[in-house]
Amino acid sequence: MKTISFAMQGKMDYETLGKAGGISTTPGTPQWALAIKLKLQSVLKKDVVVNEEQLKAWRELMKQPAAYQQLLDEQGKPFNSYEELCRAQPPYGLGCEAKEIEELISSLESTGTNTVDTPEDPVKDLGNPSNYFHKFSKLVEACPDNQALNAPKIGEILDYAHSTAQLWRKRWEHLGWLEQSKSSGRGFYQITESGKNAVKNWLEQQPEGKLNEELWVVVPKNPKKAAEKLIKSFKDEELREINQLIGEYFSQELTAFHSDIE
Repeated sequence: MKTISFAMQGKMDYETLGKAGGISTTPGTPQWALAIKLKLQSVLKKDVVVNEEQLKAWRELMKQPAAYQQLLDEQGKPFNSYEELCRAQPPYGLGCEAKEIEELISSLESTGTNTVDTPEDPVKDLGNPSNYFHKFSKLVEACPDNQALNAPKIGEILDYAHSTAQLWRKRWEHLGWLEQSKSSGRGFYQITESGKNAVKNWLEQQPEGKLNEELWVVVPKNPKKAAEKLIKSFKDEELREINQLIGEYFSQELTAFHSDIE
């Protein structure tokens, strides 16, 4: 009987998964994770041309445990981290250090490549890696106090039909960004810390001009720099409203302080 080495068998398995995989498949599956890995491998081999937005999105998706833990190393064991996946040699890993991908992104940014056009079809959006983060950021923005979400609410936020909202809800749940609510009953979900961190990391990588056009502004912790960022990001009327809200907050704090003294 002819024997096949483990490495050769593993390569055959990867090639088979590659033919079946696609970013529009279910997140958290080997096919989905492999599709992202193959995209990154193609970029590193210079087989495809991408811009920094695409590459950032693929990288951020691959950093998710739902992605790298679905991929196997040469010994047939799941990768323990994104960095470990990067260092592993193809066909199993990317064959580079994680910092090399960061350097490639910086290089693409310096060339001023165009951003990706977002498809109009909300179902076709499932194959656009940037939309995993872009659309989820709208949910995070709409639920600052971590309110429970269901498919109708997601559809309302994204302006999608119920069936399309369900598709996106399932994808985010598979990624670990949404989890079933323990207090609001069946069919309701809440945003996880993993989901919040994924959006935060993605937003911090976006060009400043693009962020200002969206719903988010990333503010430094340094008070002076935070103030400068707010002044640049908001119109005068919006700044007055922010100032009023901050003033109301301190008034409430002062009232509470005097009540405690009395």
